[in-house]
Amino acid sequence: MKRPIFKIKDLSFDKNELKILNIKKFDIHRSACYLFNGNMASGKTLLLDILSKDVLNYEGNIEFEGENFKKIRKSEYKTEIMYVKQNFKAPYFKTVKSYIYSQINQYGSNQNSDKIISDIVKVMDFKYIIDSKMRSLTPGQLRWVDLASKIAAFPKVLFIDELELHLSMVKIKNLCKILYRKVNYDGITIIATTQNKEFFD
Repeated sequence: MKRPIFKIKDLSFDKNELKILNIKKFDIHRSACYLFNGNMASGKTLLLDILSKDVLNYEGNIEFEGENFKKIRKSEYKTEIMYVKQNFKAPYFKTVKSYIYSQINQYGSNQNSDKIISDIVKVMDFKYIIDSKMRSLTPGQLRWVDLASKIAAFPKVLFIDELELHLSMVKIKNLCKILYRKVNYDGITIIATTQNKEFFD
């Protein structure tokens, strides 16, 4: 069996003497999709925050690509991943197009940025807002554009917190088809959370 991309062992996180997270052993394999289901405050976002290096004060051991997670430089690691968070604040001066450009270029894509943007806009169907200011978008539009930008940047690992957030069932089904292709044809590892596992098959 191939080496997992993440190996988690005895991972725990306590807050105010309450154990919020407790994972004895769990491996995450590359080119696969993981969907963590749970109620509010069950530790789903915390797990993504730890695996994205946004939270560092945890107990236990994590390996990424066979290396000790705590010894990997955060700046280096952030070039491998993308994280679609629940609480995303729109950049005030950027348009939708310039925001997607910034995400693609920030993560070192060597491909043609114009073609990448054209392709993701077509697949996710938001040409009508491509020149709009990010600050003028509705929460649903903002979420859709943020998802598009992170998918287009072609990370090694894509984290998505609360997969269904602000999305209709039509959008969820469309997104699932896109993510399916990213996993099965492009080899991206997807780690996502949800409160509604019945939305996903």
